[in-house]
Amino acid sequence: MKINKLQILLFFVSAILSFSTVAQQNENTETFLGIGSGNRKIAKIQKTPIFPIHTDSVTILDDVKYYLEPKRHMTNYSIENIKPARLKITANGDKLYRGYLKAGAGTYLTPLLELNYASKRSRDESWGLNTRTNGSFSSINEMGNTKFSDLNLGGYYQKFFMNYDLWSEVQYERNSYQFYGLDYNDNSMYQFYGIDINDSLGIESFKNSDTLFKQNYDLLDLHVKFNSRNTGRDTNKLRIKSWVDFHHLNSNYNLSENHFLLGAHSGWLILDEEFLGTFELDINNVSSPDILELDENNIIQPSNQSSNNSGIVRFRPHIYSRKNNLIFKAGISLQTNINENAKFYVFPDLEVSYSLFNNVFIPYGGWVGNVQRNTFNDIRLENPFISEDATLQNTVQKSNIFVGVRGSLSSKFTFNLSSSFKSLDSMYFFVPDTTSSYGNKFQMMYDNLTQTSFLAELTYQELEKLKISAKGEYFLYSPSNFSRAWQKPEYIFTLSSILDLSDKIVLKSDFYLVGKRDVFSYSEPESIYELEDDKYIYSLPTFVDMNISAEYRYNKKVSAFIQFNNFTAKKYQYWQNFPVQSINILGGITISF
Repeated sequence: MKINKLQILLFFVSAILSFSTVAQQNENTETFLGIGSGNRKIAKIQKTPIFPIHTDSVTILDDVKYYLEPKRHMTNYSIENIKPARLKITANGDKLYRGYLKAGAGTYLTPLLELNYASKRSRDESWGLNTRTNGSFSSINEMGNTKFSDLNLGGYYQKFFMNYDLWSEVQYERNSYQFYGLDYNDNSMYQFYGIDINDSLGIESFKNSDTLFKQNYDLLDLHVKFNSRNTGRDTNKLRIKSWVDFHHLNSNYNLSENHFLLGAHSGWLILDEEFLGTFELDINNVSSPDILELDENNIIQPSNQSSNNSGIVRFRPHIYSRKNNLIFKAGISLQTNINENAKFYVFPDLEVSYSLFNNVFIPYGGWVGNVQRNTFNDIRLENPFISEDATLQNTVQKSNIFVGVRGSLSSKFTFNLSSSFKSLDSMYFFVPDTTSSYGNKFQMMYDNLTQTSFLAELTYQELEKLKISAKGEYFLYSPSNFSRAWQKPEYIFTLSSILDLSDKIVLKSDFYLVGKRDVFSYSEPESIYELEDDKYIYSLPTFVDMNISAEYRYNKKVSAFIQFNNFTAKKYQYWQNFPVQSINILGGITISF
């Protein structure tokens, strides 16, 4: 067969096209090769797409759970009996003794006996009993009968609860002494008492009489306190303090006094502020003679008995704040003085202090006021020679403005400097009594008064071995109606020290310097005087008193002591016409058991 050129050309063209087609087909495409004429359809190319695969870098692992099969190990044991444990509690501090006895005697036939018996340390309760007696059975030369005796009996009981403490105390006190303030060289005094100055035996009997000028006081004193334990500022719980005070006083000349005081104090801490309040109900009843006169035997007789009731109601709300170094108290004091009429008072109650240089200097100041209760018991403790027919009034402290600075110069030195200005209504003064005595008793007179005072205190203490404290006060008085502030001292300076030598020898000393006091008399005195309104006005001189004592401790149970009272041996007069004893030496022993 003859092959022409055209067929050869078609063959080559077909071969080239077939090769190109095969190159584009995948593995599943079949290829057919034919030679000849005709129509041929070429199948479409099927392409398989290839997409990128995303691989997460965080591999999630399945929780693996373990299972332990328990297996019991067989053990054998036996119980051995042992004794129960005992807890031994040892109290810190010195050993306590239940009893304490102090006994001694001194000049002027002065006995001293003191006995105390109390419980030891306990977390549940505390109690104690005490008694004390002392006196003088000898008289001051040329001063008549100056004998006296004091007796005290009492006890206390304290109960500790979980959140509260209950404390109670009862005391009985008997004081017996003489109104000895007479000048036995004054003939007018004998005429006043109806004594014949030519009767030496009558005069001697008059001087040494135990009944003419005798005074006795019997006092029953009761105190009860009920306080919550959370008294600090680090708690927001309600804090409560409450108290009840009562006393009954009887005298030798039909005086009777019953005083009752009920009070409560509460506070609550909210954020940084303390909201506090105090309430007091003060009631006093006095039954006393209006007149004390001398009978035909020169014995004082009371007559015209009268009763006097008075009351004071006090309510003091205030806020107490502490901001860094600043301490501030702001409030008011609402008080009512009730006697024949009721008077209502509103007093400021402001105090502020600021700490400088870590308590080295603390400036402080305040403005307060108060209705001061004057009970007959308080008056007779201040001046035992008061007459029972004296009239009682309460003193109203309308204003008391004070400023000062206190602080510590070191760990051993502390100081306090202050001044105050007081405005007082119905301030009492002691003046001579001329109704039932010849000036050897005192009456009370009242006047409004402004008083400016300056105070300085300094204390040095080195552990428990040495302590020295000094205090000085200076007073300026301006009475409204009186020409002078009768019996009020111009200044008072005190110095006290305690020295403990190896806990074997203990030395103590007290020094008193009291400035002059202006007084008056209805009879001409021996000292320099001024005559004003038929009154002889003069001044009691400045006096110095010093007491020194030493104690030798043989051991912790037994010691011996000696005291020198009025070491300067000056028979000075603190109260007009009443000189004190000269030097009094008292010695004795103490025993703890």
